[in-house]
Amino acid sequence: MPALLLYLLQVNVGLALFYATYRLVLRQTTFHHLNRLFLLAGLVMPPLLPLIDLTRFFKKEQQIYQTLQSFSKTWQMPQALAAETPGFDFWLVPVGLFWLGVGVMAVRLVVQMASLYNIHRKSGYGMYEGIRYRQIEAELAPFSFGKAIYFNPGQHPPKDWLPILEHEHTHVRQWHTLDILLMELSTLFNWFNPVVWLLRQDLKQNLEFLTDHQTLQAGIDRKQYQFSLLQTTGAAPLSFTSSFSYPSLKHRIMMMNKTPSGKAQKFRFVAVVPLLLSGLLACHGIAGSSAELGEMLPQEQVSIGQEPQDQYGTFMERNPMVKDLRWSNETVFVNLKSGKTEQYANTPEGIAALEKKYGTLPAPPPPPPVPADPAAPPLAPDAALAPPPPPPPFNVDVTKDFRQRNPKVQGLSISDESIYVVDKSGEVESFDNTPSGRAAFEKKYGKLPPPPPPVQTKKDK
Repeated sequence: MPALLLYLLQVNVGLALFYATYRLVLRQTTFHHLNRLFLLAGLVMPPLLPLIDLTRFFKKEQQIYQTLQSFSKTWQMPQALAAETPGFDFWLVPVGLFWLGVGVMAVRLVVQMASLYNIHRKSGYGMYEGIRYRQIEAELAPFSFGKAIYFNPGQHPPKDWLPILEHEHTHVRQWHTLDILLMELSTLFNWFNPVVWLLRQDLKQNLEFLTDHQTLQAGIDRKQYQFSLLQTTGAAPLSFTSSFSYPSLKHRIMMMNKTPSGKAQKFRFVAVVPLLLSGLLACHGIAGSSAELGEMLPQEQVSIGQEPQDQYGTFMERNPMVKDLRWSNETVFVNLKSGKTEQYANTPEGIAALEKKYGTLPAPPPPPPVPADPAAPPLAPDAALAPPPPPPPFNVDVTKDFRQRNPKVQGLSISDESIYVVDKSGEVESFDNTPSGRAAFEKKYGKLPPPPPPVQTKKDK
């Protein structure tokens, strides 16, 4: 599964957990401020949590990782063989549909922003009872966005002006626009999930519950306020604005008349938050472990059902830039076709670093057999077990111009077969002493300095 789809799966499972918790446990309480914080956390945490690397934690602490690992090893050969079969990548279809939906939602948002700008441009300044607003001529329900309140006084009787403006002023003072914009951003990227649209509706509804409560505490008459709600019809003209009459008036009036929840009800938050976090971490760990194991499949397939020589051949096919491998008791040497030799310690850490770059390492060749006759001389070790021969001593006078171009080079040595470059860190890089090898050298280091003059023998007089 592509990383994008795996990330979206984790995010939307998290959003669903938050929505279910809010809907089943918290929605009926009158702690609207705490509910607002909970819903904001539900929009922020699911997208951020998958970006945190928790694989080490799950490797050490979660038994589920070992279970998934053993299951993956059981099935990795069929999956690997299927991956080798050429054909159309069907994962491109959902990825393409996802970005198509994001594009449509983005265009929709831009169009609505342009409509808001047009409304703002045609509005004028107004004030009533110390509350500033933008007076509009269009027949639109009162709404607010950012620090601006958009209100058409001609559509409402004067007795309703103060409840309406006080309500919208509460939206402005508490920066409810930020909540709605964050929700719109989440909807833009998770448009395919029905839970996101339900969460969007509940978030806006909770903001209205909170605003109604704050407006009544400001001294507005309860009956007059509720009557003004009933008289004002129409939803917000734009999805990212706060409207006086939106959403469900029935639930808003019921919530205003509801007995406030007791302080003991706050223990609901204390109980659900740890459980919710545990669920998010568990989902993140399972998905993260599955993704990591999935990435390991193409590399580990060489170690199942293959002879050592086949493993070596598979490794070389997967890494065409590698010339050959050599092992010793302390070091693994990777000779590249460019002439460079990389060295890795023959330890778990060194092998892990090598496999991270080149994939799973084939099994090393077996040690040479013990001679049957003890008196017989020992057999020559396998060539693959011997490290590459050390370069001869420096025998090329490095010119000043060459040193300026390559300040990290300590010295050069040329033999009949190879050209050796030794840098100041002690690393040795070799090139074949052929026209192609010299061309590769000069492409990287510049013109090759002249070789040493031949040694002249003194002739007898």
